[in-house]
Amino acid sequence: MAPTTDAPRYSPDRSLNPAQHRILALLAEGQSIGQAAADVGIHRNTIRNWRRSVPAFAREMEFAMREQALAWHQQAVELAPRAAQVLSEILDSPDATPALRLRAALAILNIAASAPPSINALCTATAEMEAHYGQTLGWHLGVVHKTKSENHAQSCTTAPDAQARAA
Repeated sequence: MAPTTDAPRYSPDRSLNPAQHRILALLAEGQSIGQAAADVGIHRNTIRNWRRSVPAFAREMEFAMREQALAWHQQAVELAPRAAQVLSEILDSPDATPALRLRAALAILNIAASAPPSINALCTATAEMEAHYGQTLGWHLGVVHKTKSENHAQSCTTAPDAQARAA
């Protein structure tokens, strides 16, 4: 399969070729490097070579990998209630072995003991990346924001207020 030539631009960097833009988009959607390379019709080592030799690609790949991590996190968040239900069923099941029930209980205790994620840390990281790259992170996801400051202010100051009002 030949590299794709009709890929939409993933970033505003015009020095990247269509295959590079497509790879970045696929990575941001959650595909592995191997999957993305196969979909575009290149060898996975080509991606590694681009990462080492094309600074713009390396920078945009870092963005894409962060978006990939966010996509995987979102999937985990969506599956969490089902996972909690399974753990609850294991704890209550007379058919579950004591070892399995112990592992389920330890998993729950481990989650309960961990600190909840900090929205302020996420907002700080987002603001730093936006300042460094001069664009909002939502641009990569196809979201158009009026201004950087409006987007940041809305997501980092009004969201916790809205959560507090809803509680």
